[in-house]
Amino acid sequence: MAVALTVLLGAAGMAVDVGYLRYMQRVQQSAADSAALAGADELAYPSANDVVAAARADAASNGFTHDGTNVVVTVNNPPASGPLNGNASAVEVIVSAKHGTFFERIFGMNSATVQARAVAMLGTGNGNGACIYALNNDIDMNATTIRAPSCGIISNGIMNLNSDNITAASIGAVGQINSNASTFPEASPAHALSAIDPCPTIDACRNLTSSPPAQSPCTYSNVSKNAWTGTLFPGVYCQSTNLNASNVTFAPGLYVWQNGLNVNATTMTGSGVTFYIANSSLNVNAAGMNLTAPTTGQYAGILVYQPSSNQSSANLNASGSSDVEGTVYLPTGTLTTNATFNSWMLVITGIIHMNSASVNVPGNNSYVGQPRRGILAE
Repeated sequence: MAVALTVLLGAAGMAVDVGYLRYMQRVQQSAADSAALAGADELAYPSANDVVAAARADAASNGFTHDGTNVVVTVNNPPASGPLNGNASAVEVIVSAKHGTFFERIFGMNSATVQARAVAMLGTGNGNGACIYALNNDIDMNATTIRAPSCGIISNGIMNLNSDNITAASIGAVGQINSNASTFPEASPAHALSAIDPCPTIDACRNLTSSPPAQSPCTYSNVSKNAWTGTLFPGVYCQSTNLNASNVTFAPGLYVWQNGLNVNATTMTGSGVTFYIANSSLNVNAAGMNLTAPTTGQYAGILVYQPSSNQSSANLNASGSSDVEGTVYLPTGTLTTNATFNSWMLVITGIIHMNSASVNVPGNNSYVGQPRRGILAE
């Protein structure tokens, strides 16, 4: 009986303890997968890059807090082994934990170490991201048509829709959704999680935030044009710039508007331009706009940038058909528009009001798809 009991206990130890350890390995594998994704996500934000902290915090949220003894969460960027060894866009996480045994204690085995490994890498960012963000509060649309089948619309506040026709890959709001006499050929409005400012994932936007352009010395002052046809050039515009009933071409480059830009009944044309609204507001009531952001260089993709310290409102209105290609970034401001835009790429603002506007976002919009996300690879 003593011999048989020993055999039975050994069999029970194999069945119970090994089964328990296999179960814990599955739990650890889920934690490792999630931690690797969290670490890879962090790679999209170089200005606040802390891959190890992000991965370990995620592992802790799944029950495996790194203590260096009983639980060890090893984070390697790039991975130290496997097919993605040395790939700087990948993060390897190894979760190693000691687990107590039950029947195996009789044979002197009080604990066993279980290990799980996962590797995730930063995706390309070409998914169906949002192309209209209201980060601080509401989106209000009235009699507006939006054609954005490859991207979405997100409001961190309330969304008010009245007699609109919105074709979008997703339509979401954190707060209340009020829809009256509106149609949605693709996605319908739905409650969504709060959106994060995608600026840190966009190279030029991140660079403008961390290294804003110089606002001195003054290049141009007291610029006021009435019934004028001509070209404006990049530089620092110290005082308010006023354009009235004119036909203005903007030469390629960076324009720093220290005290705002006011446009009335003027046709605006410019390729490869970036408007930095340092103070005051952007107030455009144009006859037409054809403005395109740079495609290369340190400001690539940024058409309008307003720092978060400037909470002024911006108006982009036009009586004629317009093209606005590039990112319009006003994270704490309010954007109001009633224009017809044949091309409209990416708008990130605090609040947005659209009244009798028409917006077309091309399907090959290279500005949309942020933020980049981690993809499980191993």
